[in-house]
Amino acid sequence: MPPQIPESALSDLINAHQQQTLAPEQFFQAWKKAILLAGPHYFSIECRSDINMARSKWDLCPDVPLIESAIGAMSHGEQIFIAALVSFYNDETGGRLLQRVGVRGLADFGLLDSQRRTLLAHLLIHYSGW
Repeated sequence: MPPQIPESALSDLINAHQQQTLAPEQFFQAWKKAILLAGPHYFSIECRSDINMARSKWDLCPDVPLIESAIGAMSHGEQIFIAALVSFYNDETGGRLLQRVGVRGLADFGLLDSQRRTLLAHLLIHYSGW
């Protein structure tokens, strides 16, 4: 007789599959909120309402050269947040930006307000690659 799989294990597998299936859309929704907070113009969005025309994260890539040139004029919290967003798109470039603005580890995200930390947490939880 084959071993029986506990009911809780099946439930866990179903939940994990559902989360994995929903992750890209949940990431995309959190990404749009983060862009609105960071500044749509840094993501080639001319008008805030244009963000609703995007169909995927590929339509909302960060304008890295613009961000690199403007980051020095931002507040420290804005610098950390936008550098973290760039790191989802490109880990090397984002990592360099994070170092440039003085982020040495995850604890430095504690400098951000609750809204920005929550958005980054949602992005991290639902990230399934760029």
